[in-house]
Amino acid sequence: MKRIVIIFIAVILLSGCLEQEQEKEIKSIMIPGHGQQVYEFSYDIKKSLAIYSNDPVGIKGLVWNSSKINIVFNGSNEDDNAYFRVVLINTINKLQAFFAYEGKLIDYDTFYFVDGQWYNESIDKINKTEFSDTVIWLVGPNTGAKETAVNIEGNIIYIQGTSYENMVLAGDKFALIVMGVERIEK
Repeated sequence: MKRIVIIFIAVILLSGCLEQEQEKEIKSIMIPGHGQQVYEFSYDIKKSLAIYSNDPVGIKGLVWNSSKINIVFNGSNEDDNAYFRVVLINTINKLQAFFAYEGKLIDYDTFYFVDGQWYNESIDKINKTEFSDTVIWLVGPNTGAKETAVNIEGNIIYIQGTSYENMVLAGDKFALIVMGVERIEK
């Protein structure tokens, strides 16, 4: 009987250790061919990889074939504007480092609109033009996000999140798609 109790306790302890190992967060990755460059993420990368995307191959192809990306958002909500800033800084920093190792440069321009008036990143009023280049359109919890996802329609990639955390996760999902990361090896 004593032996059964000891075996039972050992099994419980072992299963607890295995469960803890499975739940370990992964917040950084290295990509083969990128030297010692470490790509850091705010949240567990497994959470970002779980975010829905309607066409990862199309998104990756569009970005890889672009030399310029226009970033667009509705600037009417201060909270979402702050979220967008964090997402953009995190995402663009990762992608600039990533593409430097790939020998590719991409220019980024930012545009936003408030009450029907369009502005550029210098806060100059502009007439809205149709974007012929690749567009990343950010949609936050206060500016219309209905889901947390990274989707593509034509030359527009929509990164949307229903909360701050979800916006960051969706931005990371976008970066992981572009980097070609589909899963994490432990």
